[in-house]
Amino acid sequence: MDCGISPKRIRVTRIWTVCVFAFLALSSTHDVSQAADLGVAREAGWLRVAIGGRDFRLAVHVFRPHGAGPFPLVVINHGIPVSIVDARHEKVGFSIAAAWFAEHGFIVVVALRPGFGESDGPYLEPSGPCANRDYVREGRETAAVESAIVQTAAQLPGVEPSQIIVVGQSAGGFGAIALGDAPPAGVVGIISFAGGRGGDDHEHICSGVASLAKAAETFGRANQVPQLWLYADNDHFFPPSVAHMMFNAYQGGSKPAVRFVGLPPFDGDGHKTLGHADPSVWADPVSAFLTEVLKSTPQVH
Repeated sequence: MDCGISPKRIRVTRIWTVCVFAFLALSSTHDVSQAADLGVAREAGWLRVAIGGRDFRLAVHVFRPHGAGPFPLVVINHGIPVSIVDARHEKVGFSIAAAWFAEHGFIVVVALRPGFGESDGPYLEPSGPCANRDYVREGRETAAVESAIVQTAAQLPGVEPSQIIVVGQSAGGFGAIALGDAPPAGVVGIISFAGGRGGDDHEHICSGVASLAKAAETFGRANQVPQLWLYADNDHFFPPSVAHMMFNAYQGGSKPAVRFVGLPPFDGDGHKTLGHADPSVWADPVSAFLTEVLKSTPQVH
């Protein structure tokens, strides 16, 4: 794969732990987790992020290629459980996907948003009643949190701040496509895996699919960033009919290119593809997208 970075970086096959004490927002108060099955080492700690005038300490894992960089940045954003009471049980995930990006020359940040897991609260992305969802508001609230995380992560040592990719899964993907309306400086691409809100894992959408598609249309009209959307054929939160309806509504008004890729079924529910599938399932379209958006953006040193 050519991501617009040097061949030496592309050949990285192991991630090494890098201390980042010099940057006050991240401190290694957790133990370093050795993920032998992934062939990587990752650093777990805290990211201090300002959101709406308030400081939050967010649980975070940072994956780094070996070397000083600067490296492009990938920020991976998680979804929301069907029942928000389960939010405090969430753990920092996406290690397999994060390892793939890091092995291909990216610094990767995976943080739990406020109200999730060990991160500070309160929860900042509430949903309305199922019969009366405001998906534009919900998407923008998630986007605001993701934007703050991106802006803080861009200041980490070794990051090339002009080459940032925002990745989101499920509600995190929906927030990412909403973020495209007012992206933080340096964001050159958005990748949404199984993006959406209001699904229940039984192919039902609160307030109806048309309401969700209407919000996507609203976001698409103001989008400023090239995007890649990926959905598995057996996604039970957002099945192909729902995914295509959202995509068609979004890309119809977007000036930057937005691409849709259907992925093969995964396990019992393709909604889990980013978190659990082997990256080979999605590596080809993602690699092509990264090559395109990073080649079009010069590095600033």
